[in-house]
Amino acid sequence: MSVYRLEPIDSDHPSWKYSKEQERVWASAPSADAARDLVAARSGFDPASGGTSPWKDPAVTSCTPDDTLKYLNENDVVREDGSAVNY
Repeated sequence: MSVYRLEPIDSDHPSWKYSKEQERVWASAPSADAARDLVAARSGFDPASGGTSPWKDPAVTSCTPDDTLKYLNENDVVREDGSAVNY
């Protein structure tokens, strides 16, 4: 399992108003796409908005491998302070 760091690169994008989580997060997943899906599912994005989660959009968020966090379990999503993301 790999750890990915996801962070906003376009904080003015309209999709952010539908996501409860809007800061940098880390996710443990088998691939970058899986990490994006996992964060989108855990971030409190409102699917009724009719849009796409900002976490799934490479133009809005980056998603890069990050081997600095070794303690994450599969499917964990955490904030910078280590608290879990799970709306």
